Amino acid sequence: MRRYTLAEATALLPEVIPVLEGLRDAYLEVRAVQAAVSAQARGASGDGHLLADPFDEGGGENHIERLNQRIRQSAAQLDRWGIELKDPEKGLIDFFHERDGRMVYLCFQLGETAIAHWHDLHTGFAGRQPI
Repeated sequence: MRRYTLAEATALLPEVIPVLEGLRDAYLEVRAVQAAVSAQARGASGDGHLLADPFDEGGGENHIERLNQRIRQSAAQLDRWGIELKDPEKGLIDFFHERDGRMVYLCFQLGETAIAHWHDLHTGFAGRQPI
């Protein structure tokens, strides 16, 4: 397990953010297509109108496989960096960090301007504290 200092994690963010954005975007698109397929399986939208085939544009099942491949590749890159993906939809990640002699996470979420929080390994996002 890679342990990051705050400076090391911060220095890696310019490389991490585009990977995380790509992963999030692909994840959200897969979810949207799945929702459209589910609605189509029911035969109509909530207002009774028939829905367009979600596979008409974008290459059908190959499109979904390309999105899933992008998700897997992005998650694998984060793993190679030793970064834990916590929530692909929010772009939430954790870096292992040693604080006061114990292992904690440095926590970052897309949309934040910097790594500004940490939390214990067992508390998760709800336990975030300012650095």
